[in-house]
Amino acid sequence: MDFDGFIDYELEISRADASPVRVLQDATGSAKCGIGSTVWDAGIVLAKYLDWQISKGNMDLSGKTVLELGAGTGIVGIALACMQPECSVVLSDKEELVSLLERNIALNNTHGNVSAVCLDWSNPEHRQNVSAAPDLILVSDGIWIKDLHSHLADTLAQLAGSSTTVLLAYETRKFDEEAQFMAQWSSRFRFHDIKPQDQHPVMQSEDIFLFSGCLKT
Repeated sequence: MDFDGFIDYELEISRADASPVRVLQDATGSAKCGIGSTVWDAGIVLAKYLDWQISKGNMDLSGKTVLELGAGTGIVGIALACMQPECSVVLSDKEELVSLLERNIALNNTHGNVSAVCLDWSNPEHRQNVSAAPDLILVSDGIWIKDLHSHLADTLAQLAGSSTTVLLAYETRKFDEEAQFMAQWSSRFRFHDIKPQDQHPVMQSEDIFLFSGCLKT
């Protein structure tokens, strides 16, 4: 991928010895690799939720495995890896975005605990590219395309284990379609919304919803 025309996006995190997380994004669409090459607000809200919970001592992912689905620029997973270098993070997205993910991993010197793989939700064979049953699965702005709902629901169901937590964030755009996905998700997962008081006090929005879910047993 040619990164000419890409611009920097920086995200501050709370860890005292950490530099801002820096990713390249194709804000103008010049690279023609889809909307995933842009930083979206739901990803920022999810990243800052993780930052807030970790900085407060409410979440510890040291030694845990994390998978981000539809990672795009990788800002959520890379930020988490910078917050907690002792966790292992796999960023996944379509093939055309893997080189951007690898570039952003390199920009943040997170080679030691972050990797990037191709995982297209519509291709069941790609699910073999990652280890099943990670401790945490992250999804931000992954439900706005209705045709991908069943593929995402199936991917989550296949990759989640009995101890896996799924954190889902999205900005509401088409309420009826979003409700349809949540109905699909609820057939195999139980989940609850993350209240505003548990999110970052500043980096949240009334249009962005966060949910925490796990497989039904």
